[in-house]
Amino acid sequence: MNKVTDTPYVINMTVLNDSEFLSPYSATDAPVISSDVAEFLENGAAKHMPKRQIELNVHSDCIDDNEKPVYDSAIRNYFRLKADGSDTELKRNLIVSVVFTVIGVIALAAMLLLDHFFASAIWTEVVDIFAWVFVWEAVDQFFIERRRLLRDRRKYQAFTQARISFQSLSKAEQR
Repeated sequence: MNKVTDTPYVINMTVLNDSEFLSPYSATDAPVISSDVAEFLENGAAKHMPKRQIELNVHSDCIDDNEKPVYDSAIRNYFRLKADGSDTELKRNLIVSVVFTVIGVIALAAMLLLDHFFASAIWTEVVDIFAWVFVWEAVDQFFIERRRLLRDRRKYQAFTQARISFQSLSKAEQR
C-alpha cells in the first residue's frame, strides 16, 4: 500500500457568498466555475502530487441542496475543459518539437555542405548556430515544457475525479 497515493490531497474552501461561484459565461447545459473560484482551486492544488486523489471540502451556509449538484458539475466541467486544452497543447508541443528537430537537422546538413563545398567559416558558423538553436528549442519543448504540460493535465484530471463534499460552515467551525 502506497501511503503517498492513498492519502487524498485535501483542499478546504469556505464560501461566504456564492453569487459569483459560477461563471456568467458558460454553456446552458454545462456550467463552469468563475475565474476566482478556479484560481483559488488551482492555487490550492499547487503542491498536489500527480498520483494523489484530490478531495475538495466546500464549507458554506449559503449553498443550498439544489445548488450542490450544479456546483459539483461546474467544478468538473471547468477542469475537464482545462484537461482538454492540455491535450491540445500536448499535441501542439509534439508537432513543434518534431518540426524544430527536422529544421535543426536540415540546417546541420546544410552547414556540412557549406563547409565542404562553398562558404567561408563565418557562414558555416552562422548556419551552425541557427541549427543548434532549433535543436535546443526542440529539446526544450519536448523534454522541459512537455513535462509541465503533463503535470498540469494530471492535476486537471484529478479535479475531474475529485471527491467533492459540501458541508455546513457552522458545523466546520464547531470542530
